[in-house]
Amino acid sequence: MLKKYFKKYNIFIKQGRDFLLFGTLNFLITNLVLQVSLFIFKIWLATLISQSLNFIIGYFLYSKYVFKVKEGSKLRLLKFLILSLSIWYINLFLIVYFSNSFSISSNFGAGLAIPIIVIFSFFSQRFLIFRK
Repeated sequence: MLKKYFKKYNIFIKQGRDFLLFGTLNFLITNLVLQVSLFIFKIWLATLISQSLNFIIGYFLYSKYVFKVKEGSKLRLLKFLILSLSIWYINLFLIVYFSNSFSISSNFGAGLAIPIIVIFSFFSQRFLIFRK
């Protein structure tokens, strides 16, 4: 019984590590786009552009390399799209909230939102989207 528990625990740890690794790659690309976009566009459009790119890169990386899903499904893709839209909204809300509440730039507010978004994203993907 303990062996089964430790196996599940090890898988969870490995997925978390891989999520952080591939998430960092995804983050570097999409956050660069977000930071540049925040200088050009309104917050809602900058976050939408960034989140759209995050959706495309993220679905590929997380399904294939983190959660090791062998074949895609329309339902899984739809769930990932809903998660991406939710994260876009949460990210938008947090950037505006942090910027207004603490009188900081939207770029700095975007940085503060990152840990919240990462934690929410991992657990949503692990237990709702890519669970086996």
